Amino acid sequence: MINVQKNSLIDIKKWRQVCFCLLMVSGMLSNPLSAKEMSLTTAIRNMSAYNPSLKIFDLKQQGLDGAQITAGLNPEYKLGIEAENFTGSQPYTSFEQTELSISLSSVIELGDKKEARTNFVLTKYERLKAQRKLKSLGLIAELTTLYIDMLATQERIKLAQQSVQLSEDIYASVQRKANVGAISDIEVKRALAALKRAELTLRAEHAEFDKQRVELSLFWSEKNPDFDQITGQLYDFGIVKEIDVLYDHADESTVIQLITMNQQLAESKLKVIEAESKTDINWSLGVKRFEQTNDAALTAGISIPLFKSNRNQGALIEAEADIDSIQSQQQMTLLELYGQINEFYSLRTTAIDRFNTLQNDIIPALTEALDMTREAYLEGRYGYLAYSTARTELIQSKKSLIDTAQSILKYGVQLERIMAMPIYKDTPQNPQNQGDDS
Repeated sequence: MINVQKNSLIDIKKWRQVCFCLLMVSGMLSNPLSAKEMSLTTAIRNMSAYNPSLKIFDLKQQGLDGAQITAGLNPEYKLGIEAENFTGSQPYTSFEQTELSISLSSVIELGDKKEARTNFVLTKYERLKAQRKLKSLGLIAELTTLYIDMLATQERIKLAQQSVQLSEDIYASVQRKANVGAISDIEVKRALAALKRAELTLRAEHAEFDKQRVELSLFWSEKNPDFDQITGQLYDFGIVKEIDVLYDHADESTVIQLITMNQQLAESKLKVIEAESKTDINWSLGVKRFEQTNDAALTAGISIPLFKSNRNQGALIEAEADIDSIQSQQQMTLLELYGQINEFYSLRTTAIDRFNTLQNDIIPALTEALDMTREAYLEGRYGYLAYSTARTELIQSKKSLIDTAQSILKYGVQLERIMAMPIYKDTPQNPQNQGDDS
């Protein structure tokens, strides 16, 4: 049974929409899948439960629990024993002349110091939550990016299988023509070399996917992955909200929230320093025994430090400067976020336009051209070079389609990471109408 932290579950929910297009089981392979599969939801759940970088925050929270206990303590009491005249010149040459005093002392804190300390620790709790959230979202973004790469690799494996099949068909056609003397053996060897290159590409894609499987399972500290495939849809991109809407919510970004928490922490620290500038009263109460008369008397005293507020002026100036610095940092970071939103939004829009052109215009044209070239080659009107070139152009265009889809999803992940909120509209997008997104 996997136990997932509450904060991690919240972060997962925030990412469900960005991962919508990846979570749909769409039958990535043409045959029924019998091997064990991994979904993005399961991968994120495993990572949230077992990634050691998230467990660090649990240890930090334990440290803050101790700091909270310390901050809530009242001033300590001190028990004092004082001996006077226990040795010296006449008549104080024996312990019988000693005068003993027993006292109890403590401090009366003024300026709400205890409350200031407690609020300071509580602010640290809130900052730790923001740090955990930022780290969790960062890990989910990394994991999702790798997951997209794996989806693309699975598609490239399918494409490499198609390429091998096409190369085998070409090689078979070339052999038949060579057997009847229609072409030279040179074209047979070139076709065989093309087939071997296609087989090398297929093996390389399989090796890449095996490497990625290990990289994915390492997110939850597992060196030996127990899955063979992943589920998801590479070509369903969703509809992103308008860029002005994203701008309006940029100040809700986790990065901005963390900076805000740092500012609140600095303000709490300033209040602690201001409270410590207030003068405390040291008091003592005790009993003193006079040995010569065998009498006893109560003693009491107070002491007040002088000019304590002046001694904290440097710390106050430093704390105020930290607050001003954090405010400037927040403004600069917000401008950087605007730039990043604009960059990834623009890149995503351009990539969708490229995807539409490849899917709707270029690939259909090249597919038809390959069929026409194959027919012309079999009739002897075209040579091997034209047939091979048509096949290569189609395979390269399909590979570009996969690369473009991969980039579109990655741009969406980056926008989600920046915004820390759902950026997609509720209505899923038809892959045949990707241009509507722009």
